[in-house]
Amino acid sequence: MNKKINIAIYSGNIPSTTFIENLIKGISNKHEVLLFGKLKSKLEYTSKNIHCFPTFSNKIINLGITKWRTFLLLVLYPKRFQILWTEVKSFKGLYTKYQWWSRYAPVLLYLPDIFHIQWAKDLEKWHFLKEKLGCKIVLSLLGSHINYSPITDNKLALKYKQLFPEIDVFHAVSEAIALEAEKYGAVSAKIKLIHSPLNSAVFEEFKNIQKKSIAPFKIVSVGRHHWVKGYDYAISAIRILKEEGIDFEYAIIAQGEISENLLFQVNQMGLQKEVSFLKGMEQNVLFQEIKKFDVLLLPSLNEGIANVVLEAMALGVSVISTDCGGMAEVIKQGETGWLVPVRNPQAIAHALVEVQNTSIEKRQEIISNAHAFVKEQFNAKKVIGQFNDLYEEVMR
Repeated sequence: MNKKINIAIYSGNIPSTTFIENLIKGISNKHEVLLFGKLKSKLEYTSKNIHCFPTFSNKIINLGITKWRTFLLLVLYPKRFQILWTEVKSFKGLYTKYQWWSRYAPVLLYLPDIFHIQWAKDLEKWHFLKEKLGCKIVLSLLGSHINYSPITDNKLALKYKQLFPEIDVFHAVSEAIALEAEKYGAVSAKIKLIHSPLNSAVFEEFKNIQKKSIAPFKIVSVGRHHWVKGYDYAISAIRILKEEGIDFEYAIIAQGEISENLLFQVNQMGLQKEVSFLKGMEQNVLFQEIKKFDVLLLPSLNEGIANVVLEAMALGVSVISTDCGGMAEVIKQGETGWLVPVRNPQAIAHALVEVQNTSIEKRQEIISNAHAFVKEQFNAKKVIGQFNDLYEEVMR
């Protein structure tokens, strides 16, 4: 297909997560990319194929922009205006109606061929684009929105079961999450497995182990402060190491406020000297920080495929992960890393000791295997090509 497709990549925020930003930049080399959502920070896109139509935090600016978009929509596309009017009427409260009007107006004004929704919870609010305007809907199956949110929210599960069968194509980051989506009516034939693209810069940071680590043994976990990340199980494992007299340090690099539960656990277990909490940091800084550690530990209870694990594998850092979500699809025990059961501090502690005691030659072999695997399966050029194929298939 030579004709450019107008593709909206929607996450609700501009700019978005690293994965989504990599996707935006990659597909803009071939197709037009439309961005809708709340403007969070200054834009730095260089491609002429990326077009931003944001809503603004400043209420006065946003009101003026919304009025202008509404006028254009009414004049240029009166039928779309009527659809917008009908859709917004379903919301309760005048201010809520205005908020959704301001979000919907630019999308209907610059209606894309494909509306690619990144977060499944947003589907209900945007499904009318397909139903009433014939816009193709692509839905990404990512993390918590599939793995546990519908389990804890019956209304959400019912809504998924109602809408999933009508989606044009699903994008799944792992086989495990694809199977989970099928429980809610996703048609298996419409699910395309495409791994998250890694920035080429991460592969350039690959390091080789020169010698065994000098004590203390340095362990790091990276993510956000959320119960699903399983940091409490990791801290319990760290206590086991201390009781066994192993010299170590454990750092948690995470965005958000540190939970009282974790702070209390560290204090109660007497791990104040061994465990530290570091604030989240920019990706290029994070890469350099991760390389200072001997092993990256992912103690999560659930994941799609954790990007931080892929990044550590690309960087050349040993990885221990719980066997959750799609992690077993990338971590092969003794080949590309170490895999342990979920919610098992004893198993985590055992794996940490095993990594520490593994010969430098064997560790280097596992690290090299891991690096080669992610370079083959998660390189941006291959992944972006798969996304372009997906979009073009939808439009046929």
